[in-house]
Amino acid sequence: MSGGTIAAIFVIIILISTPIAVLVRQISLRRRLQARFGPEYDRVVGERQSRRTAEAELVARQRRVRKLRLRDLTDAAREKYETLWIEAQERFVDDPSEAIADAQALVESVMRERGYPVSGYQQTVADLSVTHALALDQFRSAHDVSERTVADQTTTEELRVALLNYRELFGDLIGVVMTGDNHVGAA
Repeated sequence: MSGGTIAAIFVIIILISTPIAVLVRQISLRRRLQARFGPEYDRVVGERQSRRTAEAELVARQRRVRKLRLRDLTDAAREKYETLWIEAQERFVDDPSEAIADAQALVESVMRERGYPVSGYQQTVADLSVTHALALDQFRSAHDVSERTVADQTTTEELRVALLNYRELFGDLIGVVMTGDNHVGAA
């Protein structure tokens, strides 16, 4: 074989393998993002104009959260928050709206102590999506109820469910499985 033929074969191999390598890289990224973000991946893809734009946003979220100085709670802090949570749940019987406000405040307090900047709601959701994606739907639902509670547009049942939804994220943030069995309260 001549040198020109070998060079042509080499160029053809490169032209064929480059798009394949790019495709494999995109598929690998997609799988990693789907595994990390769970249902949040599908939500973001559905809200954006393209899958590529959505994936770029998710990667940007990961970069942002990597720059945060996130930390675990100490055992003492975890116990303090668990106690405060139980008190908020117990308050639900007498004042459900106040209990929801307390639950939201506790979630925000734990986030701050863990190193999350609690700024605007959308940014908070984006930051949480990187490490707490499985609890985001509950958080969104609870936040919606909290917003409507201010305008006195919620039922006691909606408030009860919101408290349970806040409990899901709260437990995830403090690293404890919060159930009705081991953390008893009105909810």
